[in-house]
Amino acid sequence: MDLKDFTPKSDEVEVVVKHPVNGEPLTNKDGSDMVIVLHAPHSKAYKEVLYEQTNKRLKAAQGSGNTDFTAQDLEEASLELLSKVTKSWKITYDDKQPKLTVAKAKAIYDELFWLKPQIEEALNNTEVFTKA
Repeated sequence: MDLKDFTPKSDEVEVVVKHPVNGEPLTNKDGSDMVIVLHAPHSKAYKEVLYEQTNKRLKAAQGSGNTDFTAQDLEEASLELLSKVTKSWKITYDDKQPKLTVAKAKAIYDELFWLKPQIEEALNNTEVFTKA
């Protein structure tokens, strides 16, 4: 066994979007799986977004002395993080293949409440570390 074997092989996590009830992969009109690719939690890109959010909260708390965060604040931060770490996607939404923007990702992740847990589960899956 070698610790180097546990070095991440990729800085991306690919999520095949699944039906919220039966768990079957959802497909686009061309028959391909709907896929969302995100920066992995250990990647520089992911950490930059996380640091940006944390620094913003720290600065606000230092300026006002208020360290209270609401559940709504945490949900908003979570949606923002996922939206900003989304690298690419091939999905069908409203009968179109939407262009990826942070705003569009945030709107879709917020509206499709069942999608966010699928993405978070994939990001937290330690198996992505060693997959080639």
